[in-house]
Amino acid sequence: MKRQLLAAVVILASVASTEAQAQYRPAGGEKNLELMVAPLGGSPITMAGIKYRKFNSATKAMRMGVFLGFDNKTTITQDENSETKALELKKKESSITITVQPGIEKHMAGTERLSPYFGGYLDLSYTTKNKKDETDLVLTNGNHELGYDQTKSGSLGIGLNAVAGFDYYLAKSIYLGTELGFGLSTTMPMANKTESVVPNDDNTGTKTVSGDGKKDNVSKFQVGPNVVGQLRLGWLF
Repeated sequence: MKRQLLAAVVILASVASTEAQAQYRPAGGEKNLELMVAPLGGSPITMAGIKYRKFNSATKAMRMGVFLGFDNKTTITQDENSETKALELKKKESSITITVQPGIEKHMAGTERLSPYFGGYLDLSYTTKNKKDETDLVLTNGNHELGYDQTKSGSLGIGLNAVAGFDYYLAKSIYLGTELGFGLSTTMPMANKTESVVPNDDNTGTKTVSGDGKKDNVSKFQVGPNVVGQLRLGWLF
């Protein structure tokens, strides 16, 4: 009986020791992907880009955030009419956004599951926009020709942010976290490129007119705190 009791004590002690030594936080060499979770929002799980981290050691990590977005919208502004010879007209809008955010993190002593950190990252972005409004051109001979007004614009952005946050490991290699920061950013618009197809001088045909301009361009410079409103759900591999 005593031997059985002693064996049970040894087994329980071994299990407790193994559980105490379970590695939740990174030890170094792990890689990490994460997405954003907004449990109280309209979209509980969103992909506002992808963040990748590589832990060079238990306390140092390199990070890289990447976002690629494309949006395209077409609206019919006029129906085709065979009786009046009216043409179908469309309004087209599209945009492309590319963001790259390289950075570094320093993880501090916390607990087995809690990993607080601070660091910083560079925010680089490039955006292009294209807007095209078609027009119905009625020539002197009564024919209808398709015209349009098109504007291509874009901007470059650069920012530098200091951040602080934490990761809490719910299980081995799976964590929830949040982050806040303070930084500065500037947005520099590029020159607009315009192109129009309009009636020629005697209205017997069409001609193309193009040019560059800065009308409606807005430059921005911001300094202040920034908070990520979502929780970060990540996993190590």
